[in-house]
Amino acid sequence: MTVREMVIASAETELGGRASGTRIRFAALKDDYLREHPEKGEAEAVLNYAERCLDYRAMNKRPPAGLTELAGEKYAYLFKADDGELETICAENRVKAASVDGEIERATGTGKYYCKICRDSGYVGASGGEQKRCSCFRDILAEKMEEVSGLPYTGPGAAEISFDLYSDRADPQKYGADESPRKNAIAAYRKGKGFASPDDPHRLLFITGKVGVGKTRLASAIGSEAIRNSMLVCYSGVSALLDSLQNRFFNSDEEQAAYRTRREFIETADMLIVDDLGVENYTDRRFESLISLLDARSGDGRKTVVTSNLGLADIADIYGERLASRFIDRDNTINIRLLGDDLRFVGK
Repeated sequence: MTVREMVIASAETELGGRASGTRIRFAALKDDYLREHPEKGEAEAVLNYAERCLDYRAMNKRPPAGLTELAGEKYAYLFKADDGELETICAENRVKAASVDGEIERATGTGKYYCKICRDSGYVGASGGEQKRCSCFRDILAEKMEEVSGLPYTGPGAAEISFDLYSDRADPQKYGADESPRKNAIAAYRKGKGFASPDDPHRLLFITGKVGVGKTRLASAIGSEAIRNSMLVCYSGVSALLDSLQNRFFNSDEEQAAYRTRREFIETADMLIVDDLGVENYTDRRFESLISLLDARSGDGRKTVVTSNLGLADIADIYGERLASRFIDRDNTINIRLLGDDLRFVGK
């Protein structure tokens, strides 16, 4: 099973669990409510017997004696009614029963369904009669995607960035640009959010800047935004990524299966974030596999974010033109250079 399949299955299980828990809580509240207001349960009792009568007739079977005995004289008329009468009785009492459920919800603050929109099916109707995933499922799916992503910043607000620590003063001599670090960071964030849209045509995003200017935080926010757009995201430091791309000897089938799952995740995630290119040993020739990975992902229409303390000229000098050329293709790549001071020491 792929990571994508596992995430979807986990989200479906989670929705089912939340729906089941909501039904159990509501049923307990309803029992308490009907004990205090027994007359409110009449419509549901009539509906229950009428629907069961129709079910047995649909199967060309007579209701069992135990059911008729349980119904007693009070509901005996239902077993004698014809199909049309039973349908009318069902329709009338469904409305009454729903009204009682509404009273209980208003009185207790707990509804019958975890999601009122799809009534816990996970699907809603779309134009043309097609079914699409309900927002409740998409929200749970995003939670599960975030859990497996490996992103360093997660949770509420992870897709947002505070720009307060960036200087709002432009200093061309210090920062090498006419704009202030804050203005630069805001523009970079907007570009990143645009890249996180499935509709954006670019396949590579290269983020460079000095140590501590927020490259990893920006990359993580972009990943969170992509998850909000229902994209499967995989985050990895460059050294761990290169390790995952190497063929190796396995001590067990489980170890081999884990390796294959990880590699498949890296290769097929909708967005891959490779953090800190340049921290690995410069003599490491494994970066050839990184070039192949970038080419394969771009060719398949998948997005990749790469962060580095190195500029494009440095990458060309250290790794060669083959890798650097991937980051200067304007039709395929967005380049961002973050300005500013080391944020870890700002205000200290």
